[in-house]
Amino acid sequence: MKPSLHRRTRRDFLTTTTSSTLALAGVARSVEATDRPLLSFGLMADCQYVDADTRGTRFYRESPRKLEEAADKLNQRELAFSFHLGDYIDRDFESFHDLEPIAARFRSTLHHALGNHDFDVADERKAEVPGMLGLDRGYYSFRKAGFRFVVIDTTEISTYREATGSDSSQAALAEMKRLAAEGSAAAKPWNSRPGAEQVTWLESELEAATREKELVLVVGHHPIVPITGHSIWSAAAMKELLQRHSCAKLYLNGHNHAGHYADSDGLHYLTLDGMVETETENAFGVADLYGDRLEIAGFGRQESHTLEFRP
Repeated sequence: MKPSLHRRTRRDFLTTTTSSTLALAGVARSVEATDRPLLSFGLMADCQYVDADTRGTRFYRESPRKLEEAADKLNQRELAFSFHLGDYIDRDFESFHDLEPIAARFRSTLHHALGNHDFDVADERKAEVPGMLGLDRGYYSFRKAGFRFVVIDTTEISTYREATGSDSSQAALAEMKRLAAEGSAAAKPWNSRPGAEQVTWLESELEAATREKELVLVVGHHPIVPITGHSIWSAAAMKELLQRHSCAKLYLNGHNHAGHYADSDGLHYLTLDGMVETETENAFGVADLYGDRLEIAGFGRQESHTLEFRP
């Protein structure tokens, strides 16, 4: 089956789903099996809250209201879990505490990926950031309904993860300058990459999924495709790793608030729209996962998508 992308309103989504159910009546796979998702989950990125004045199109003080709206809407669905894909806060550690009452409203478990703005806090608080998001470490995986969900930490090697002037920050700065000299568009201080040990772990997860005949959805904060001023530093290498494993069907991320979609040889790359953008319009979604596709119903600025999995 060829991969496809459809951008639709929620009315279009419901109409097309009904039409697809009728069209499948004559195929070997039952209509019931096709019409019911294996599971559903919530999607959000770049809440990026701080109690600060608006900067450009980033309306920081509106983010708690938007996160609360997302919780209320998502709680109307039976969700296996929800994702927030990085930049939960912006530059003030106390913002984590401000959001805690809202996060507690989510009925589904809220899984986080780490983002660059999550570490834009005082040096002495940086080490506490993963724990504030319920993480023992920045990368992890879990398995449900024949799928493996792999969360990567794209902030691991960066100029901002550790204290200013630390050996790791200085090494990352030197790497970024080297990439800039080579002409990489991704060589920006708000970008970063996974470390070598994490990349080895990711490959082991993909190999295990292949052995277990699982399909894999990978999520993180920084985009891999295309290579732009928002991309992961090691975008080419990460793309090559994912493309080598046919079990990988989707890479899903935040960071670029405008959103983006690309299909590279059957592997989908989807950037979610940033919640912090605009004063009134929200951005989040509900994903229905089937054996052969992912249906995303978007709310607000987040577009709806149908992402079919190529065998």
